[in-house]
Amino acid sequence: MVVRRNLFPVANSDLHNRAANRDLAARDPFTALQSEMMRFFDDLRRGVEDPLAQIGPDMTAPRIDVQEDSSNLYVVAELPGMTENDVELTYNDGVLRIAGEKRVEHTDSGESDRQVHVTERSYGRFERQIPLSRAINEEQIKASFRDGVLTITLPKAEEGQQGRRIEVQRAA
Repeated sequence: MVVRRNLFPVANSDLHNRAANRDLAARDPFTALQSEMMRFFDDLRRGVEDPLAQIGPDMTAPRIDVQEDSSNLYVVAELPGMTENDVELTYNDGVLRIAGEKRVEHTDSGESDRQVHVTERSYGRFERQIPLSRAINEEQIKASFRDGVLTITLPKAEEGQQGRRIEVQRAA
């Protein structure tokens, strides 16, 4: 008589139930490996979408779009909850730098006994450097800020110009 055994020690319904698999994982090294791999991929799926955008534990770099037409480059950055005074832009040696700080909002309405249960919003200092592959006319760079979106217009130019600070203005 031949005895058949399942080579896979866990049923499919138990794969996502880590508590039920702990005892089995302690006895079976393959189940332990499988549990660790599942945890690894779960962590990846829950993690940040763009690991390069992660700056630190508190604040992530802004998400950007870089676009181009025949005469300009455009960099559009999402900066929700910030104003034009919270952002600093510089352009030097072909690199556009967006930096700033998003501060924690405080309420002074006497709610000092308020307990925080969940905090998912990001606060803190950030900086993002964007290397640009085109020569830019630095004297004509413009930036506007409206509804949490920073739009930077960088006119194309000849090589050999130097960096300068760019003033951010409120869009109409």
